[in-house]
Amino acid sequence: MVKLTKRKGFNFFRSYFDVYNLLEDADKVLFMDALLNRQFLGVKPSNLEGMAEFAYVSQTNSIDSQVKGYEDKTKTKLCDTQTVNPTTEGGTEGATQGGLITPSLQVEVEEKEKGKEKEKEKEKEKEDQKEKEKEKDNDKEKEKEKENEKEEDKEK
Repeated sequence: MVKLTKRKGFNFFRSYFDVYNLLEDADKVLFMDALLNRQFLGVKPSNLEGMAEFAYVSQTNSIDSQVKGYEDKTKTKLCDTQTVNPTTEGGTEGATQGGLITPSLQVEVEEKEKGKEKEKEKEKEKEDQKEKEKEKDNDKEKEKEKENEKEEDKEK
């Protein structure tokens, strides 16, 4: 069974690997299944027990933060509602099934988001530049005032 997801990847932290290496083989599988299902499908594990549960709970903060960050950034909610059995025969069988967003559309959305971020950075740079110019102008005015005061003192 293929589990479809909109997410392309996630950061696999060293702490996941460290915890994983402390587990017995059976618990390793359960831990990894729970981790991957949460990261790619948004499914919180409900059937973990023993050391696999302990390992997952020890990483919950990191895992949930990554999922939340992805969902907030992409404004999409991960869910496990799309499952499809892979076809073994017939080149076009099942071709109408798939994700809600085509890969090219997903790339377009990501590019638009990157473009928006770059625009925000440019606006911030412009604002920073304006503030620097204002500071320079203020400094120049202060210098002129000091010079004027010196000239007035000399005249007296």
